[in-house]
Amino acid sequence: MNLEIVKNWKSSGRGAASREEDRKGGTSGRKVLKERSGEGEKKEGRWRKTAEAGGAGRKRKTEGAEGPGRKRKTAWAGRAGGSDEISGAKRIRRTGKTDYRVYTFSPVELLKYGFIGMLLGVCVVWLCYHSLFAAPVAVPVMVFYVLAKKKQKREERQRLLNYHFRDFLSSLHTNLLAGYSLENGVRMSASDLAKLYGRRDALAAELKDITGQMRFGKPVEQLFLELGTRSGVEDIMNFSEVLVIAKRTGGDMSHILESTWRNICEKIDTRQEIDTVTASRRYEQSIMSFMPAGIILYMRVTFEGFSDKIYGNPAGAVLMTFCLILYAGAFAAGRKMCKIEV
Repeated sequence: MNLEIVKNWKSSGRGAASREEDRKGGTSGRKVLKERSGEGEKKEGRWRKTAEAGGAGRKRKTEGAEGPGRKRKTAWAGRAGGSDEISGAKRIRRTGKTDYRVYTFSPVELLKYGFIGMLLGVCVVWLCYHSLFAAPVAVPVMVFYVLAKKKQKREERQRLLNYHFRDFLSSLHTNLLAGYSLENGVRMSASDLAKLYGRRDALAAELKDITGQMRFGKPVEQLFLELGTRSGVEDIMNFSEVLVIAKRTGGDMSHILESTWRNICEKIDTRQEIDTVTASRRYEQSIMSFMPAGIILYMRVTFEGFSDKIYGNPAGAVLMTFCLILYAGAFAAGRKMCKIEV
């Protein structure tokens, strides 16, 4: 019975028609899928084009907005914190680094030396004028003392920097003879100097900053030239100039540094010998500078009425002012005579 139904169904053509319809339906389904996939690809292509166009637009906007800004920032940083090469020399601007040519007092030091200078001014007014009307004279005396102390501190810091730089050159020369390159020799010498004088030493801190900038590809000769300009020390400046010439022209770096190191060491040794010989003369000059004030104080304490006619009248004030100016000039001349430059 079932077989007859199947045969009749096949013979009637309904099975073929249904198969044809299924085949057409499948084909139309595949066409629909292909059309849908094509539309999806077109949409995806349009989306990609849109994304690329948007990315390019954003890139152009970013370049337009940030590119010049970066250039302006770089240019401003170069003007504010970099160094400009003018007539073959480096002119250091404000970089946030220590300028050893200028000494700045800390608040504690300013109060300390300002107080000492004011006491010195009060003593000068009391010895020379013995009057409250001459109190303004204490201000120039205080300013003179503070400026002289600032100059002394600056020279001491530069002298210490120069002496430590000699030890750095000695270590650098040894490292170059051992086969290190200039950059690696500077790193090793900086480490040796930090072990010798401590990391708080001025030159050790400068060398640490130099080695840190060398990691970013900054030339070592440019870094030493900047240090020489900021230091105000002739030996460091000469070494940096020799290093620049040696790097540009080539040559035996070890031999060049050896001759430079010998010249600097001889100069520093000569200066130390002169300081040793003239130490007694400087001490005598300091004692003699206080002798006039000591004589006046002795006369006022032992002979009360002997010097009273000098005070309280215009002629005595003019005379004491002239003596005070003469004393200041003699003090400055004595200090300059005891200071011998090499």
